[in-house]
Order: sequence, then C-alpha cells, then structure tokens
Amino acid sequence: MSDAPILQGDLARIQLPDVLSFIAMIRGTGKLSLRRQELERSVHWKDGDIIFASSNSPEHSLGQFLLRNGKITAAQYEESKRRVTAHTRHGKLLVQMGAISPKDLWWGVKNQALEILYSLFGWKDGTFEFGDSVDELANERIVLSINTAGMIMEGIRRLDESARIREKVPSLDVVFMNVPGAVPDFRELDMSDHEVEVYNNIDGQRSVRELIGKSELTEFEVTRILFQLVSARLIETAPEEKSAHPVFLDVEDSPELLKVISTYNDMFGRLYAALMNAVGEEQARDIFMTALQQAESDDLWSGVFFDQYGRFDENMLIANISELPFERRKAVLDGGLNTLLSVQLFEVSQHLDAAGKVDVFRFISDQKAALERVVATIES
Repeated sequence: MSDAPILQGDLARIQLPDVLSFIAMIRGTGKLSLRRQELERSVHWKDGDIIFASSNSPEHSLGQFLLRNGKITAAQYEESKRRVTAHTRHGKLLVQMGAISPKDLWWGVKNQALEILYSLFGWKDGTFEFGDSVDELANERIVLSINTAGMIMEGIRRLDESARIREKVPSLDVVFMNVPGAVPDFRELDMSDHEVEVYNNIDGQRSVRELIGKSELTEFEVTRILFQLVSARLIETAPEEKSAHPVFLDVEDSPELLKVISTYNDMFGRLYAALMNAVGEEQARDIFMTALQQAESDDLWSGVFFDQYGRFDENMLIANISELPFERRKAVLDGGLNTLLSVQLFEVSQHLDAAGKVDVFRFISDQKAALERVVATIES
C-alpha cells in the first residue's frame, strides 16, 4: 500500500457496498484493506474486478474451508497441516496428496474468496483503505474475476437470509427426510440441477454436513436450498432415532464423560450468545475460532468445529476421545475443555459490560457445581 491511499474511511460512515461500488466504477487496480479491531481482510482488484481475497481469521483458511464443505476429511486436513511449510501452498499440497483434484482446488479458492467477501457484509464499523499495491499476487497461480455488482447483491441477500435459514436449519448435524407423500414437480418448481441433486441426496440418514460434502455447492448454498425445501413442505426433520449419529460404544457407555461434554457445550453456547449480543455474529465467530486455535490439542480438538450457536461437534469430540487409552480419557477431556473454556471466557469478558460478565460467570459457576454433583452421583 502506498503512503498516499486513493480512498480511505470509516465503515460506520460509509457503507461497504458503496466502497466496493466506487472502486468498481473507477475500474480500480490495487488492494482494499479492511480492519475491525483484530480482524483484517484484504481484497485485490484489477480493472474494477475482484481477483483475490484473504483474511486473518483461521476459519477462512483454504484448508478449513475445504474441510467445512466436505471436500477433505479431518485426517487429510491434519496430515496436510502437518506437512505444509512456508514455501508450500496448502492447496497445491492437498492436490499432491490426492486429497482433492485441480478442479476441487479451483472451486475451493473461488468460493473461499467469496465467503471472505460475504463475511464483510456483517461489518457495521471498521476502517478501510484502498490504494496502489505492489504485485503481491505475482506467485498466485489462481486469480479470479468476480463481478462486483453481482457479488454485492448476493452479499446483501445472504445477510438478510442468514437469520431465517438458521430457524429451519439450526445445525449442520440436523438430518432431513422427504415428507411422506410429497412428490415434487421439479419443472413446475423451477428447481435447478443443483437443487434437485441436493433433494435427491436427502435420505433420512445423511446430515446437512454430509449433504454439503456430496454437493458442489457451499455450506450457505446448501442450507439455503434446504430452507426452501422445508418451507415448501417437501422435507422435514428426521425423527431423532434416525438423526442420531453413531458414537463409539465404549464412550457412550461412560455417562460421566458424556455429561461432562454436554455440560461444557451448554457453557460454550451461553458464552457465544452473550458475545454475539455484544459484538455481532461475524466477530463473535472469529473470536471463538481464534480461541480454538490457541487452545488446540491434537488429542482432543482435531477436526472439531463450533457451529453458528457456539456449540462444538460432540460426535467428533467423542470420536477423538475414543481413540485414546481408557485411562487417559477423563484427564484429557477435563484438561482440554477447561483450557478452552478459560481462553473463551477471557476473550468474551473483554467485550461484555459489568452486568454481562456477572451473568456469564454466574451461569458457568452454577453449571460446574451441578456437574460436580452429577459426576459424584454417577461415581458413587
């Protein structure tokens, strides 16, 4: 970025769509840097089109994006993360490993950039600066050409739709089934091939996460299709016994461990709700993901993600615990959960007022006390 930026300002005074539209209108070439507290996003332009986007948020990394969208497995993600170096591109390494195809890599880079861009539409404040930049993308093999007007319209639509979608698709672990007797006329409903494919993959067994993995669409696009199908009464949530994920029996037979996991998940959910009310959904998720990275343990948190309600995937955590020797499980679980809770509690408390802090600390204290009583009863 040069010493004299072409454009700079405050997102609380100039809305993001206006900033993007202006750069497109002047057919700008350069880099738009956006900052909101510890969050940073960079958008690269050429002749008024967006050709690349990057983010300092861990959840926006290419590896995490591919894992979240079912293109790679947790094992492949962990192996590639172990092998990647400062001189090795993560995407290229995944191709070399055979985890993804070159086509998958192109899909991932494009939609990763779009996800970063769409995340910006939730920013109500922050600073921006646009100016000429050195050729930072000289080594990029994949550059894009994203139409700004189309991206702005989609970003605004997503912002409006996200809350409604969460009402009917609250978690990626939800399982849907076809409504008995409902036979959709795809032509009359004007459903695209991708929408039909998602519908045809719904079998009462696959979770939303698995439907995303079988599709060429992103997480948001699949959940939007599911929202539309639920609203049209073509699908419904599968009965609980059909939606239950298999768990490892030796852990399932340990009620103490299962109670610990579910209680801590309730605490994380409460922390996230308080944080989201204070700073907004986008920043809340970034803070939670950053804390997860800081507290990450290979034994416990490998492949575990928080959903949009701040709750972690219990089944993945159970799977990780099941791989440990029996005598280590409780110690690893207690240590990992307490460490992450302490990190999250510290981060969240920085953004709450006095009343909010008291409410959160009281809830966590009550939950821990209740958990101690339950565990004591189970052990006796």
